[in-house]
Amino acid sequence: MDIMYFLKVLYRKKWIILSLSFLAVVAAFVFLVNKKPLYVSVAQYSTGFTSEKVKLVDGSTAIDLYTVDVKFDNVIETIKSPQVVNRVGYSLLLHDLSDPSNAYTKLSAKDKETPVYREMNVDTARKILLEKLTTHTLLHSNKKNESLLIEYLKLYGYGYEEMLYYLSVSRVARTDYLNIIYSSVNPDLSSRVVNSIGQEFLNYYRNLNSQRTDENAQTIKSMVATQQATVDSLSQILLSEKVSQGTIDPVSRTTSAMETVTEIESRLAEEKGKYNTHLNRLSYLRAQLNALNSSSGSTAGNNDEVIRLTNRRNDLVAELSRKGGNDPVLERQIDDLRAQIIQKSGAGTSRSKSREKIDQLTREINEEEALLNASRSTIDDYNARITRYMGMTNVNPGSGVKMDVIRAKLEMENEQLKTIREKYSQAEGLLRDDPTSNFIQTRMGIPPNQPESKNTLMKMLLSGMSVFLLTSLIFIFLEIFDTAAKTPSIFYRQTKLRSANILNRINLHKRSAVDVMLEDHSGRRYVATNYFKNSIRKLRYELLNSGKSTFLISSTKRSAGKTTIVEALAASLLLSHKKVLIIDLNFLNNSLTRKFNADVFIQDVAGKVNYSIPFSQQKVAGSTSYEGLDIIGCHEGNTTPSEVLFDLNMTDFLIALKEEYDFILMEGGALNLYADSKELMDYAEGVFLVFSADTGTTQSDAESLKFIQEKKDKFQGVILNKVLMENVNS
Repeated sequence: MDIMYFLKVLYRKKWIILSLSFLAVVAAFVFLVNKKPLYVSVAQYSTGFTSEKVKLVDGSTAIDLYTVDVKFDNVIETIKSPQVVNRVGYSLLLHDLSDPSNAYTKLSAKDKETPVYREMNVDTARKILLEKLTTHTLLHSNKKNESLLIEYLKLYGYGYEEMLYYLSVSRVARTDYLNIIYSSVNPDLSSRVVNSIGQEFLNYYRNLNSQRTDENAQTIKSMVATQQATVDSLSQILLSEKVSQGTIDPVSRTTSAMETVTEIESRLAEEKGKYNTHLNRLSYLRAQLNALNSSSGSTAGNNDEVIRLTNRRNDLVAELSRKGGNDPVLERQIDDLRAQIIQKSGAGTSRSKSREKIDQLTREINEEEALLNASRSTIDDYNARITRYMGMTNVNPGSGVKMDVIRAKLEMENEQLKTIREKYSQAEGLLRDDPTSNFIQTRMGIPPNQPESKNTLMKMLLSGMSVFLLTSLIFIFLEIFDTAAKTPSIFYRQTKLRSANILNRINLHKRSAVDVMLEDHSGRRYVATNYFKNSIRKLRYELLNSGKSTFLISSTKRSAGKTTIVEALAASLLLSHKKVLIIDLNFLNNSLTRKFNADVFIQDVAGKVNYSIPFSQQKVAGSTSYEGLDIIGCHEGNTTPSEVLFDLNMTDFLIALKEEYDFILMEGGALNLYADSKELMDYAEGVFLVFSADTGTTQSDAESLKFIQEKKDKFQGVILNKVLMENVNS
C-alpha cells in the first residue's frame, strides 16, 4: 500500500470525515456556551530542592537532578493525596454549614430535594467534620453517618474526585517553584483552596516524614542493639580464651612476655630507688622532730600534754596512711586531737615557733610515710606481674588457632556494627531534619476578578481538527489491517498471480448484467458501468481468440460474482453475434436458473438424450428472452455433478452441444467448499477463476489456487471482481 492509495481511501470517506468533524465543532460550541464560567486562582511555593547540592569527585558541587525530580514528584503526589485534599474539603463544608450566608457553594432547589440532603443532619455533620479535622483522620464508608457525609460532600462538590478534577499541581519548568492551581465557579473558593491546601500539605507531609523516619530509626536502633550483643558475646568468648591461654598470640608469647618482664624490672628498679629516698628522708625528719621535742621540755606546764597529744595524732596519721587515707573514724579522731593541741598550746598566734616547726615536721613525716607506703605497694605489684609474665613463657603456641578464628569473626561483626551505627546516625539526622523546612509560599492565591477565558473559537477548531485526524487515522488503520485484496497489486502480493481481467463493482439492484451489457449509455454517471462493459469485452476477446468454446466459471469462495460474470460474458458474446448456451451446474445455489426462469434442467436431460437425432430437434435446452441465448438449469440440492449426472456422458453431451452453439459457459460451485468445479474441469476446455476484491486470501484459497494452477492447459487466469473504481489501477 502506498500513500496515494491511502489518500484515495480518505477521499472516498471524505463525507463521513467532514460530517464527524463538523459535529465535533458543533458539540464543542454547545458545550462551551452552556459551561459555567470558572475562576482560577494560583498559589506558588518555593521548595528549596534545587539548593541542595552533592559533592563531586573533583571536589566541585552540583545539583542531583534525578533526586530533585523524585522529590518534586513525591510532593505533587502528596498534595493530590486523599489525606490532603479531603481535609480541605472537610474544612470547606464545615465553613458552609457554619456560615450559610457566606457559603462558598449554594445548593440548588433540585439538590435540596435529593435523599442525601434530606437525610443528613447539619449538626451531626459539623460534629463529625470537627472530629476528623482534629484527629487527622478520614471518613469511612463502612460507617453509616460517615458514608452519608461522604455523599453530602459530593453534593457540595467537595468530594475527593470532584476537587481533584479542578486541582492542578505542577512544577514550574526548570525552577524551584511549585504551582497549585484550582478552578471553581466561586473566586473566593478558588483562592481558599489553593492557600489552605498548601498548609494542609505541609502539616501532613511533616507528620508523615516524621513517622516514617522515626520508624526507620527505631528499626535500625534495634539492629544496633542486636549487633552490639553479638559483638559483646564474641568479645567475652575471646576474653575467656585469652584468660585460658594467657595471650593473644601464642606464637610470639615467649618474646612478648620477656619484653614485658624486662620493662617491668626497669620500672621496679626505679621504684625501689624512690622507696629508698622516701625512707631516708623519713628517718631524717623523725630525727629532727625528736630533737625539737627534747629541747621544748622546759616550756609551760601543759607542753607535755601537747606533746602527748601530738604523738597520739602522729600515730593515728600513720595508721590512716597504712589504710590508704580513707577512714572517716580515724580522720575524725585526728581532727579532735588537733583541736585539743591548739587548745592546750594557747591557740592561734600565741603558739611558739617551736610548736610550728614541730607541726610542719609532723606533716612532712606523714606525707613521706604515705609516699613510702605507695611505693611499697607499687613494688609489690611489679613483683607479682613479673611472676605472672614469667609463667607465660612456657605455653604451647598451637593453642592460638581457636583464638584467631574468634578474633577474625569479631572483626567482621565490629565492621557490621560500625556500618549499622552510621545508618542509625543518618536516620537520627533525618529525624531531626525537616524536609519541608525550606518550603515558602512565595505567591498567595487571591480571588480572581474575571473568569477564565473559554477560548471558544480555539477549542472548536481543536475539536474539529482532532476528530478529523482521529477519523482519518481510524480509516487508515482499518485499511492497513484489512486483509481484503482490494487492488490488483495487493492481490498479487497475496497470491503471486497476475489478474487475467479486472472487473469493477457496479450497482445491479435494479437491472441485470445482461441489460447492462446490451444497453448503451454515456456521461459521468455511467463511468463505472462503461468501464465494466469494456472489461467484459476484453474478457470476450480472450475467449474469441483462445480457440476454445467450452468454459467453466468458478471461484474459491461463495458470492464472488460468478453468476454476474457469466451473464455479462454471455451478453457480450451475443453482441458479437455468437450463439451462447449457459449451463447452470451450481447445485448449491442455482441463481442462473432462477434469473432466466429455465424450464429445462440437467437432471431431466440426463438419461434421455438421443445422440442419433440432432439436438435442435430435441428439447435439451430452454430458450431465454434474449435471442441467441439458451440455458440449461438445474434443480437445487446438496449434490455434485458426478452424483446427479452419473447416467449422462458429459464429454459426448458437450461435443453434441458444440454443434449447436458457438460458446458454452458453465458455472460451478466454490472450490473451497465443494467438489463440483473439480469434477467439471475434466469436461471444460478452459477455466476462469473468479476472486472477489472485498475478501482476503486464506489457506483454503491458497490450496484451491495451487490445484487450479496444476491444470495449466485449461487455466485461463483469475478474474478479480468487485474492485472499486478508484482502485482498479492500483
